[in-house]
Amino acid sequence: MATIKTKSKEVNEKLVEAREKKIEINEKRELFRPVAARGAVLYFCIVEMTLVNWMYNTSLSQFLGLFDYAIDNSPKAQLVKDRVQIIINWLTRRTYRYINRGLFERDKVTFKLMVATKILIKDGRLTPADVGLLLKAGGGIDDRSKPFQWMEQKTWLNLKALSKHKFANDHTFFFKELPDRITRNDQIWRKWIDENEPEKTPVPDYEEKISADQNIGHFIHLCLVRSMREDRTVLASNMFIKEVLGEEFVQPVTDQIFEIFEETKTNVPVLYLLSKGADPTGAIDEYAKKKKQFPTGKVSMGEEMEIPAANLIDTGMAAGKWVVLNNCHLSLEFMAEMEAILNPKDKEVHEDFRLWITCEPHTEFPLGLLQMAVKVTTEPPKGLQAGLSRTFNTMVSQDFLEKVEPYDKWRSLVFSICFMHSVVQERRKFGPLGFCIAYEFNNADLEASLTYIDKHLTMSAALNIPYSWKAMQYMVVQAQYGGRITDDLDRETFITYGNLWVQETIFQPNYCFNNLITDFTYQIPDTIEHVRFLEYIATMPGKDNPSIFGLHPNADLTFRLKESLEMITVLIETQPKDSGGGSGLSREETVKEKIEKELLVQLPPDFILLDVNERLKHLKGPRGIGDPETIPLNIFLRQEIDRF
Repeated sequence: MATIKTKSKEVNEKLVEAREKKIEINEKRELFRPVAARGAVLYFCIVEMTLVNWMYNTSLSQFLGLFDYAIDNSPKAQLVKDRVQIIINWLTRRTYRYINRGLFERDKVTFKLMVATKILIKDGRLTPADVGLLLKAGGGIDDRSKPFQWMEQKTWLNLKALSKHKFANDHTFFFKELPDRITRNDQIWRKWIDENEPEKTPVPDYEEKISADQNIGHFIHLCLVRSMREDRTVLASNMFIKEVLGEEFVQPVTDQIFEIFEETKTNVPVLYLLSKGADPTGAIDEYAKKKKQFPTGKVSMGEEMEIPAANLIDTGMAAGKWVVLNNCHLSLEFMAEMEAILNPKDKEVHEDFRLWITCEPHTEFPLGLLQMAVKVTTEPPKGLQAGLSRTFNTMVSQDFLEKVEPYDKWRSLVFSICFMHSVVQERRKFGPLGFCIAYEFNNADLEASLTYIDKHLTMSAALNIPYSWKAMQYMVVQAQYGGRITDDLDRETFITYGNLWVQETIFQPNYCFNNLITDFTYQIPDTIEHVRFLEYIATMPGKDNPSIFGLHPNADLTFRLKESLEMITVLIETQPKDSGGGSGLSREETVKEKIEKELLVQLPPDFILLDVNERLKHLKGPRGIGDPETIPLNIFLRQEIDRF
């Protein structure tokens, strides 16, 4: 009995201890709940991006890999709250870099804005209605009492929507007095709206109030800019993203091929999403040389190319070789089999085997392959800074800068040609104002131009003859890039660039590319180190002044408006559809109620046909036409009234 009592006492003590441990574990687990909450926000943002483009599909297992990476590799901390914040930051950054790498340029800001707004909604600082205001603005309002002749009707409706909205369930209307304040300070507000960069200019009457709101002041500012200057929405969104997520989320990002390679496995291929004029094969071959895998096995997919591709993959798996399959959107049935091919059950796969796939976006591309591959886009990034940064991170290295003697002149020419390459690529975004025809300039043009200049400088030094600038201008401007140009005006524009930036004056110290006065002076860095070139490029502005392209500042307006409208449209399409469950009304009943209460009351009273006929008899036309009833315009008007 004594033994039983002792054992019973020990069991009871252990049960009490287990209950205490359980409570302690649950308490500590709750402290890490914000990490899970951030993970849920990020994952559902990734899922919503598949509505934008089918090729953006990412599996839950891929995301869990990012989640585990953030937990395992983030720095430790003594305090739990610090540890939680570190994990959240690492997870957000790691997810952004992974997903951003596989997005086309037009969708990158969309994804970041989606993440930033959903984080604030999860934190309780914003509501879905606030995001709805940002996206739809005055789209649901019909107010024709606009008192300002200089203001567009759409802007007035946006302004009225702002004045009637309560942000974040606030009890007051933040912009309730906005219409009255614009009426009182008409000239000041008009000047702010007409600014080239209103998003960076203090807001009249509201600057202090917006700055004082530490929670959502940045979002309120974004809504105001979107409503009053729709063309600046993307730029204001970047400022908002910077405030919410951090500086690094708006900086240009270039993923090196060795970083991409580190994430691959024998059964995890790299999937390059092709854009116009892009070809990653050259970069793959260059890296293959460093890894002693050159030449790589290549197959250009198409009709009846599945068997050669399958044989090449079998050989690569056995020998540990790299295989490159190009244009795989032409062999979707074979791509559907790729998941089984890369995970064979009856044979071993050499650990050095890697598969590289290139394809254009296609709505029927196999989901299984999309959710197992590392996706990479090959589009040139937006902006001169981002374009030059990618060029100097991928094509130009320290060895490349020391490739040709004299080194100082070679470095100046390399930077000048790379700068011109970024300029002509960026100029395309202005549409017909940039080039009459959107040419597919790509890295192959840049590589060919630098190769020719390399040979020309080497030959001139060997024969001790002066450089032929006319020859270099002709080969770069008219042969390499000019081979794509079919319009005479575009050719003349390109020749002008060549005359300015492929000439002997670029050897002068601190040569300046832009003659006009702008916020930033674009120069050739006076340095010999590759790192210093990258540091100088990092100081360039993220937003380019149109004058550097030789265009008027108004050229930016059309492009920015188109860019903003596209982003807003995409975000609206990804938003969950409104449901009537909360109010007890179906969608059709909600629409009917809106028509009856808001739209029908705005219609003018029914006209009286006798009065209309009498007025038509006295409606005069031009002199010499005759009887008003025989005037063609009056006859047409009468017919339309009768039909109505």
